[in-house]
Amino acid sequence: MAKSATRLSDVLEQEWSNAVVLAARGIGILIVGALILYFAGFITGNVALILISYILGGVGLAAGVLMCLWAVKRSVEAKQTPTVSFPCPYCGAPNMFLETPTEDFTCESCDRQVYFEDGQPVPVRQIICPACRAEHRVAISVQRFVCDSCNRTLSLVPNRPPTILTSEDTEAADGLRHFDVMLVAYDHRKENEVAFKIQNLLVVNMNEARRLMHTASSSAPLIVAENEPQIKAESIRRQLQDLGATATLRPTTVGRQQAQAGGRPTQGTTPGRR
Repeated sequence: MAKSATRLSDVLEQEWSNAVVLAARGIGILIVGALILYFAGFITGNVALILISYILGGVGLAAGVLMCLWAVKRSVEAKQTPTVSFPCPYCGAPNMFLETPTEDFTCESCDRQVYFEDGQPVPVRQIICPACRAEHRVAISVQRFVCDSCNRTLSLVPNRPPTILTSEDTEAADGLRHFDVMLVAYDHRKENEVAFKIQNLLVVNMNEARRLMHTASSSAPLIVAENEPQIKAESIRRQLQDLGATATLRPTTVGRQQAQAGGRPTQGTTPGRR
């Protein structure tokens, strides 16, 4: 994502997280206030205690309602935030920002990297795969491209048609095209946001996501995505970094070799992951 521009989706995600926490607290206060009012009806003989109970119960109900309304208000206001639409040069899908991006970001629709130079988007060119004749839009700065249709690796030279790289040229790179994304550390001030992201990536409940997140360290990183194409792996890493987390990539083949050499599952792999 561009450092000088914030995605609307990031703002909505953060505001939603904050609104959920605020609403949960408001509901808790509502329940406490209702319980106080309920038990106040059983108090007899002590007028002062009865009065205090009704006051506390009423204040609790009012505070709970106000907190829930405030959570709803924040969510609605976040959706109404003024935005700038930046169409992806590859797929044409709009990416919504709070201001015009000036640095590289990943398209939310096609997961491809949009490149910038000196604050301006790098021009793209139309190429045709010489093997399957599929058409692609590629940044002019890209030198190698894998055809989405036939999965062949193409060599891209400016002002020349693309050529297919031989198996000898690509054999060493074939095992390095897929990566594992590993969480090393996170900003405790943004623990809720990171936990939501881990929950979505690993498809686990929130408690399990927090537990796994707390185990992550430089010596025992948590694998949050396995065997992903480079573009998607980099996208996930950037999303984690935007949330204040520290994440790194490792070629999938390297992780498998380490697991085989150690005679145990790759460190950080969670049950149920693909």
